[in-house]
Amino acid sequence: MNILFIAGGTGGHVYPALSIAQEFKGKDNNIAWIGKADSLEERVCSKEGFVFYSVKGTGFLGKGVLGKIVALYFFVAALLRSFFLLIKIKPDLIVSTGGYISLAPSLLGSLFCPLFIHEQNSVAGLTNKILHRFSKITFEAFPDTFLNFKSKTSFVGNPVRKEIFSISTKKQEKTSTFNILILGGSQGSKQINDIIKIILTNHDLPSSWNIVHQAGTLDNSRLKEVYEKSGVNFEIREFIENMAEVYQQSQLIISRSGAMTISEICSAGKPSVLLPLPWASDNHQYINAKYLKDQGAAEIIESDISNSEKLFKLLIELEKDDNKRESMGHSATLVFPPNTSESIYKAINESLKI
Repeated sequence: MNILFIAGGTGGHVYPALSIAQEFKGKDNNIAWIGKADSLEERVCSKEGFVFYSVKGTGFLGKGVLGKIVALYFFVAALLRSFFLLIKIKPDLIVSTGGYISLAPSLLGSLFCPLFIHEQNSVAGLTNKILHRFSKITFEAFPDTFLNFKSKTSFVGNPVRKEIFSISTKKQEKTSTFNILILGGSQGSKQINDIIKIILTNHDLPSSWNIVHQAGTLDNSRLKEVYEKSGVNFEIREFIENMAEVYQQSQLIISRSGAMTISEICSAGKPSVLLPLPWASDNHQYINAKYLKDQGAAEIIESDISNSEKLFKLLIELEKDDNKRESMGHSATLVFPPNTSESIYKAINESLKI
């Protein structure tokens, strides 16, 4: 079969599509991908051996009048280019994971063949809200994200890399250290850094604490200076190549609550303290985090420097309470269905037989 994947913009859209594509790869399927030029998705396709085609686009939401006009221009241009690409690719099915770059080719592609979409967040993005009306099956990472056309939705969770999913089945070795993993995202989070700096400055941290802080591409010289003065064991990394390894070693994770991050945390079976991004669209990070908290898998602290003391006290409590952390970790493994990519692959194949 000729299978077309449409995804781009951020890793939150690209990596779920990649996980699904890898299920189809090497099974008498030809895989093509439409995304943005000079992008993460183009690099992924080069590595995987997928045929890549680019379209141009820009976001619509949050723009002024001129920005919206430009976005509509690119949308129309993308429709025209997508028409010729679809004739060339001749897809038997299309899988789209959202993002503004996906709208034009996915919308037009639904007229050519069955369209399957996956929504990563608890609150659907604009592109998937539109495409849901044209999809054969809409796969949801969170239940009840789409309440209209409910008959064609399927709650499957988010596709997570197999090496991370397998962590929850491995027994963690006992250690005298309390290993904390702080995730600031690829760009880093100045707000999280500031919260941590206040904790490090105002408190004598337990000697047992060992912190790995993924701080992104920000200027982290001041953060490093404060860590060094605190005397705590630490490691600051701009980017973590082997996420499975650091997840495995961690006993608690402090993080934002983006959909893919919390999906990985849950797949790894780790307890977490979540600081939702305050200005996330539709407050979706808080809704993501609350979904975990309601199931006993995480604690939530409002992401504000005034809550530094609250975070420190919570960390002290969780270090002492092994049973609480173990319970949170076990609950995390139950939040989302397992084997998401495989489930999507099987559901698509079954639907094509009908």
